[in-house]
Amino acid sequence: MKRAALFVLLAATALSAPSWAKEPPKAQGGVNLSGGKSGTPLEVYADNGMELSQDLKKVIAHGNAKAIRGNVTVKSDTMIAYYRDKSEAQAGQAAKKPAKKAAGAQPGSDEQSGGSEIWRVEAIDHVTIASPTQTVYGDHADYNIDDAVVVVTGRDLKMVTPTDLITARDALEYWDQKQQAVAKGNAKATRADKSVAGDVLSADFAKDSDGKMAISKAHADKNVVLTTPTEVVTGDHADYDVESGIVIITGNDVHLTRDQNTLDGQYAVINLNTGISKLYPVAPGGATTGGQRVKGVFTPQQKDGGKGKGQQ
Repeated sequence: MKRAALFVLLAATALSAPSWAKEPPKAQGGVNLSGGKSGTPLEVYADNGMELSQDLKKVIAHGNAKAIRGNVTVKSDTMIAYYRDKSEAQAGQAAKKPAKKAAGAQPGSDEQSGGSEIWRVEAIDHVTIASPTQTVYGDHADYNIDDAVVVVTGRDLKMVTPTDLITARDALEYWDQKQQAVAKGNAKATRADKSVAGDVLSADFAKDSDGKMAISKAHADKNVVLTTPTEVVTGDHADYDVESGIVIITGNDVHLTRDQNTLDGQYAVINLNTGISKLYPVAPGGATTGGQRVKGVFTPQQKDGGKGKGQQ
C-alpha cells in the first residue's frame, strides 16, 4: 500500500523541497494504494486548509480531507504527512547496504540532491481507503513507509472486496511486500453464507482468473470457528484455499457439528464446494499413541413429527 505516494507531491508543493523520497515499488495486491505509475497527478482537498510545521516536520490537511491519486482515494477528517531530512535516511540505509563504487552516484541524482522525504502518514477519524477492488474503514490509519505496512484501528473495522468481508476488533493491517491483510481481535472473514473466524486472521491476495486482486488463501489462529449453512467446525488453526474450496482445521479438539450430530478429532478437511466433510484422529503422517480416535455422536430422527417419548 503506497499511501505515502499520495503525500509526496502534496509535501513537495507545500515545502518547495528540491527532492523527495522515491516512490516505493508498485504494490501488487491487497488494498493497492500505489495509485498508478510514478508521476501520476495528485489532488488533495481539505475544507479547512493545510498547514506546514517545520519544527515538527509535518504537513497537515484539515477538515474533510481527501487525497486522490490514480484510482485510489483516501478520506479522513485530518491527514498528516511526517517528513525527515533525506540525508538522515540515506545514512541509515547506507549502514545496511554494501558501499557503492565512487562513480555510482552521478551529480544531480537523488543520492546527492539532499532535500526531505516522507516517512510516515496518518489519516485520522472517519477513515476510508478505497481502490477499485477493496475498501477499508476505520477511525485511524498509520502507514510506515520504511516497513511498507499500514495499520488501521478504531471501531467497526472492516475490509470490503467484491466477494469478501473481513472484520476485526483491534486492528486491520496490510503488509505490502507480503500482499497480506491481517485482522486482529475477533477477526472474521465472510463470503456469501460461509465464514471463518479466529483471534487472528490473515488473508493472502493474488490475481484471480479475471486478473483482479482477490483473496487466494486465508489462515485463522486460536478460537477458530468455521460456519457454513449446514455445519459449524471449531479448532485451533484453519487454512483455507479459495480455489479448491478446502478448509483444513487442526487442534487438540476439533469439533464438527451438523444438525444434532457431532464429531470430535484432531484434523478436519471441509470441502466448501462439495459439502463433504472428513474428520481424522490425527493429521496425515502424525504419530498416534493408540488412544486417539474419532468420536461421533449421532441423534436419530424422531417419529411423530419430531416428538420424542414423553412429548405432547
